[in-house]
Amino acid sequence: MASQTPALPQSYSPGTDSVFSDQSGFYSLDSNVPGLSKVILNQLSMKDYGEYRTAVEGKTKGLLFHNYKEMFQKMEETFKFCTGCNKLPEHLTEGQTLKRCVKCLNVYYCTKDCQKKDWPHHKKVCKILRLVAIDRLVEWLMFTGDLPFPTEKWSKTPADVKAWDDWLPMQEVLTQSLDKIMASANMAALWKNVSRTRPDDDDLRQSIWRIQSEFLSRVLTIGKAIQHFGLDPYIKPLTVHLVGVSHNETMGARLTDYDELSHMFPGHQGIEIVMVGPEVVDGPIVRPPLRAFGPKHKVYITAYKGLYHQFWEDVVEKGDAAKPDVVVGFHPGFHATQGLVQGWLPTLLLLRDYNIPSFFTVYSEMELKYSFQILLELEMNIRDSGPNPFTSQKPEQVQACPNKPPVYCNSHYVCFQGLLPQEDFEGPEAATGKSLAFRSQKEMFEKMEESFKICAFCEKRPEQLSNSQSLKRCARCLNVYYCCKDCQKEDWSKHKKFCPQLRLAAIDRVVEWLLFKGDLPFPTEKWSKPQSEVKTWDDWLAMQGDLTPRLEPIISGANMKDLWADAGRPRPSDDDLKQSLWRVCSEFFSRPLTVAWGARLFGLNPGSKPLTVHLVGAGHSETLAAKLTDYDELNHMFPGHQGIEIVMVGPDVADGPIVRPPLRAFGPKQRVYISAYKGLYHEFWEELVEKEEAAKPDLVVGFNPGFDASQGLDQGWLPTLLLLRDYEIPSMFTTLTETDMTYSLRILLELEMDMKGSGANPFSSLKPEVVGSTPNKPPVYCNSHYFSFQGLLETAEFEEPEET
Repeated sequence: MASQTPALPQSYSPGTDSVFSDQSGFYSLDSNVPGLSKVILNQLSMKDYGEYRTAVEGKTKGLLFHNYKEMFQKMEETFKFCTGCNKLPEHLTEGQTLKRCVKCLNVYYCTKDCQKKDWPHHKKVCKILRLVAIDRLVEWLMFTGDLPFPTEKWSKTPADVKAWDDWLPMQEVLTQSLDKIMASANMAALWKNVSRTRPDDDDLRQSIWRIQSEFLSRVLTIGKAIQHFGLDPYIKPLTVHLVGVSHNETMGARLTDYDELSHMFPGHQGIEIVMVGPEVVDGPIVRPPLRAFGPKHKVYITAYKGLYHQFWEDVVEKGDAAKPDVVVGFHPGFHATQGLVQGWLPTLLLLRDYNIPSFFTVYSEMELKYSFQILLELEMNIRDSGPNPFTSQKPEQVQACPNKPPVYCNSHYVCFQGLLPQEDFEGPEAATGKSLAFRSQKEMFEKMEESFKICAFCEKRPEQLSNSQSLKRCARCLNVYYCCKDCQKEDWSKHKKFCPQLRLAAIDRVVEWLLFKGDLPFPTEKWSKPQSEVKTWDDWLAMQGDLTPRLEPIISGANMKDLWADAGRPRPSDDDLKQSLWRVCSEFFSRPLTVAWGARLFGLNPGSKPLTVHLVGAGHSETLAAKLTDYDELNHMFPGHQGIEIVMVGPDVADGPIVRPPLRAFGPKQRVYISAYKGLYHEFWEELVEKEEAAKPDLVVGFNPGFDASQGLDQGWLPTLLLLRDYEIPSMFTTLTETDMTYSLRILLELEMDMKGSGANPFSSLKPEVVGSTPNKPPVYCNSHYFSFQGLLETAEFEEPEET
């Protein structure tokens, strides 16, 4: 069987036009630290990438070192560059030396100034980079045979093992396995030959487990893929093709590497794993695949060096290998460079056109989104995606950018099968077309609908259409418009992914009007649990009991009836309306529950003393038709509290009963007092707080401030952010998306804010919000993510880093 590996370039230069991931990896290194790839090749005694690839492919005797000490020393040399200014050792001035951070022993600096300037960035990842540095050495035990350690037979069914927490309790001898490795001769030799102190036993145990988790993550991810597509290895043998395999999976690979599948599916009919990729490393697994059924109760591993579409043409189509039941790819990276995209394109089209169940993993949620875009452009029928419950627990350092957050192997997944169904398009309903001589509510809905009238594909507005054209709605979601059938068909591959959610958004946009009518929010129950036990919506809903008696009067009420009579669209089913009422209320209740979440994060207790909370950047979303009782859910959360004052501050505050003077001191006991001020927060501070006409805040909260969105908003927010920092006020802000949170964190880090935490908000709104002019983007959710900060980032006293 002849494998066809793409030929190496005649002369090597790192680039992005190769199917070899390590060549694009070298290019990435040089893009961030010019010359770093050459340093790596020099330490390996190689003159160019061609020699490196020849060695990796096993065509030479490999990497020769005189002893372990030299091997570890040369490996450490590849990490030697200044993290602050990117200088390599040969670029240092006379008298300069690269010295390590003594905390993580992972990054280097050429001067004390570089270290201090880099500290605001490095401090966020220093602790985790310390773990990376330990794992990088302990991982050597994979090549000595000490790892992976043997695992136990499963005492649960695969359906019951949904995460690592389910898998670990089945490993009754885990401690003994770890202790045996800790006491091994290879572990002792490892720390004898490296230029750093041996970590304590607890650190080493954790490191061994993290490395084991990366190894097992691949096997358990295959098991998840098998279950996800409803494949049953007890009924028939299974063939699994691993595509895009590289030296990471195949260097030192053993024929027993996937035997955990036999623990997962004891007594199975046979499972064959065929590893295919241009970077497959020679070894015992490189042998011909099975033509038909594999041996019962065994996992049989084979490998082929070449691109997957070549393997299909040379081997599968000729009947020399069984067709796959499922295809799995670990970190294909086809989103990363043009070369990888082109290398992957024939494979992706093959998987699509042969309707093969496929399951791919990526390093991060961001990579998942980029991969999604490529798959959607290829009209793949995407079945599911999300976080992988069996992600590796071992953090991976971005070598040339060590202060980037580490990533994790198999962090997220996407599964797809076949071509996106091309369904017949229903004729979109015509707009109501009635004159504007309506009752005020009807006129309001018509004008609101006019604001959404734009062709979702070509972006034409009504005034830009020809005489024969008119904007018609998608009959499914009743949310987006098209100027012609061709635009609708061209846009379908994108719109289909969001059509169901956009339908909900269209319903919610109408139902939301009941907030202004007084039908919403529905009344809530007193809390039967302490606030420390209410950590998610599920906990909150459990205390509310059956919502039906509260929702049905709203559904059958006169305002709901009038609403749909005037809305210019059919009334949804009662079940749809119940769900919509809850989603709209979730956005309303998200605000008080998020305020309480902030108080909890900073250890504030209104049962001990009155609390003053300032809501900064408040706009018409929070204040239009606001009532003095809008935050009374805090009374249920903190019964008998000493008094809570909510002061809403922002230039877009809408006039109403809440616009009244703030309290100068303590609020009334066991009550929530709401006031509002129209203006920027730093103006409010100067005019009222500094003059003691308003109490200083115990906590500041901002809902979706958007200061990451534009330079104007950034400058508008800058005085407020500096005020919060310099007065060391506990602050928590929310964002609409994780991406917004990431951008906001960058701004705060540039301002040297002391970040206290960030992540997904457990009380995020459940109501999808359409991105106005681009409806085919994923909807966003109010208060989806949060970040908290207080004061100025402390300036640490730097210890003198050790020399290697």
